[in-house]
Amino acid sequence: MITLELTEEEIGTLIDALGTWMELPEECEGEEWLRRQSAGADLDMDLREAFNRRNDGWDAACAAAAAEDTFIQAGIEAREQIKETSRAATRREQRRAQAISDGNPDPSNDPVDW
Repeated sequence: MITLELTEEEIGTLIDALGTWMELPEECEGEEWLRRQSAGADLDMDLREAFNRRNDGWDAACAAAAAEDTFIQAGIEAREQIKETSRAATRREQRRAQAISDGNPDPSNDPVDW
């Protein structure tokens, strides 16, 4: 990866030159022309994106982290909702309540106590 510092005029010149380069099929044929079209299109989009996103205040790394945190939090909340409506959770709570009413205020998780 190479980082370049370019002016707006230089970026515009590169985009124009790239468009011209991609439209010259007489200089290459077949597979070479297809490779040129693919590479040129990708580079053109990368240049345009870099040029147009330079001052938008959007940090892609922060956006990805925020999206990941939101996704994880949604999963946690979904699991909690399932636990609240789970029959197994209800049975555990009933057993715990029964143990407390039988005089065992803190039943252990030892199978002997089940």
